[in-house]
Amino acid sequence: MKSKKSSGIIASIIIPTLNEEKRIANTISLLKKQTIPKNKYEIIVSDSSSNDNTVRVAKKIADKVVVCKRQSAGFGRDYGAAFAEGKYLGFVDADTRVSNTWVEGLIESLDDGVACTGTLENIEKDSVKINTFYKVWNFQTRFSCAIKIPIIPGFNFGVRKKEFFDAGCFPQKNMVCEDMDLSLRLAKFGRIVFSPKMKVLTSARRQKEIPIHRHISSGIKYYFTRNSMTWNEYRKDF
Repeated sequence: MKSKKSSGIIASIIIPTLNEEKRIANTISLLKKQTIPKNKYEIIVSDSSSNDNTVRVAKKIADKVVVCKRQSAGFGRDYGAAFAEGKYLGFVDADTRVSNTWVEGLIESLDDGVACTGTLENIEKDSVKINTFYKVWNFQTRFSCAIKIPIIPGFNFGVRKKEFFDAGCFPQKNMVCEDMDLSLRLAKFGRIVFSPKMKVLTSARRQKEIPIHRHISSGIKYYFTRNSMTWNEYRKDF
């Protein structure tokens, strides 16, 4: 593990990875170009034993790199959070590009609420169908926070560390809706904030690999039954 000790760290930004050598450098570089001074936050890469050069690349530019053997987005986020120095936690994916006000928005939001998220868009603009899906997804995220039934995407997720652990962290079992599960539990702890400063662009590669209707159906199924598809079920036939 690589660690750069720094006093005064307020937020810890955690990036779960698995074979992301082509994307991780860009994600970290944008996280370093923030309106908040760098000594106020740290960047942690939580890798699930990649077999490419993800760890080697990350060790050169991240503040901490931790490696676990279990391959699960929820477990990877939880594992990284265990090494966090900040009182606030932020989660983004390796294929996500954050705005330069992202950390500022996270800190401001968590000064007032227990969890937060922000605007989301897809990076690729080559599909009208997917572009429309992301616009609807963005509206749904904002609206769900406003009515106190938050559905926060894991690639744009902020939470106070105390409430994160009090709520039980991300579920570590094999399930598609681990971020939805945690965000709904966090609603019991206090206010969920939607911050325009926390804008991200993320890759639509998963929506290109697997039809959008499966993504929607998995979320609807979990919301009404609290039973999530496994990742194997989610990818079945595709």
